[in-house]
Amino acid sequence: MPLISPTPQAAPAVARSPHHKGLTGAPPAAGRNGHARLHLPSRAHIRQVDHSDPLPYYYAPLVSRLYRRRLEMALDLLGPGPYERILEAGYGSGILLPSLAGRTTGLFGVDLHREASTVCQMLAAETAPAALAVGDVCALAYADAAFDAVICVSTLEHLPEPELARAVAGLRRILRPGGIAVIGVPASGWLMDILFRAIGFAEIGDHHVSTHGGIERQLRRHFHVEAEARMPAQAPRRAALYTVFRCRR
Repeated sequence: MPLISPTPQAAPAVARSPHHKGLTGAPPAAGRNGHARLHLPSRAHIRQVDHSDPLPYYYAPLVSRLYRRRLEMALDLLGPGPYERILEAGYGSGILLPSLAGRTTGLFGVDLHREASTVCQMLAAETAPAALAVGDVCALAYADAAFDAVICVSTLEHLPEPELARAVAGLRRILRPGGIAVIGVPASGWLMDILFRAIGFAEIGDHHVSTHGGIERQLRRHFHVEAEARMPAQAPRRAALYTVFRCRR
């Protein structure tokens, strides 16, 4: 059972800087090439939450560009806001949270791991307040229509059916009418297996149990898919290594 409160206002773990005067802030400016600015935490501030956390790849030579681009795509499709409340479902090490903090007056995160205190330390050092909770994306304990936007990057591929269907339905439920869901999904198949093996994930098939196509079908069943971004940018749908969908309830 999730250990999060039924309403986002009362999520248990909150990271605040003693010098921060609330949750508001100017939205990030567009970066070079028109990409929304990604604010990566200082490497000294952020730590892995478990052995499967891909955090080191965001700071590694060469491969970091691919990992960072996924987050830039998600920020591009989310837009600058401002949003009243944003939830990141599956926040992991919290690497995206500082970039989201300037786009909302209330930032929330939920994940299965129990290292929220570690992430809160990073958020305080980065002056990026957020309310973090332990919970299952398949059984979100937030109220209906609690959020203006939900972002979920590289999480749904870890869910088999019927958990995937429950998760997508739950993301729709907690969005207000007209709210935005930004969902990032890797490609699936033998090519991705080879690429992941090349960077050290030898058994990626044990972790990615849902396919890109299966996730897209669930998104289109529960949302109106307004836009999508691919990596590489001009790749046809079947050749893209990564896709981010902007969905509207």
